[in-house]
Amino acid sequence: MAKAQISMDLLFIAAVVLILFLFLFQIYLQRADSVRIFQSGLAAQRVADDIGRSIDHAWLGGNGSVSHASLPESLPNGMAYNVSLRGRQVLVLYPAGAGTRVASYITSTSNVTAINFTLAPLGGGKSLNVTNLNGSIVVVG
Repeated sequence: MAKAQISMDLLFIAAVVLILFLFLFQIYLQRADSVRIFQSGLAAQRVADDIGRSIDHAWLGGNGSVSHASLPESLPNGMAYNVSLRGRQVLVLYPAGAGTRVASYITSTSNVTAINFTLAPLGGGKSLNVTNLNGSIVVVG
């Protein structure tokens, strides 16, 4: 075997190893992105559950009952999110990949009113006060 033959063989093997490495690295990046989306989904569901449970607690406690919910300033990795109250649903909208996903919680009552409820992305955590006023649930943030 000549020296030039060994150099070409080594170059070919190095190219195959590099291509294989790039392929495996691409798979790793896809999996890491999937894990981030999954973690954000769990955190968004936790936010929806906390708000929904506070609404349920105030509803089941009767007139004058008050409960509280604390919201994080962002989801994991600094992702912003939005909260919406629609009828019996607490919806948490969060970015995932190229789109937006929704985490939800179904409350015991649809008689829910939100007053001064805004959540600025990365604006610091927020505490919500949930009050039962004669059977009407009022959420103040």
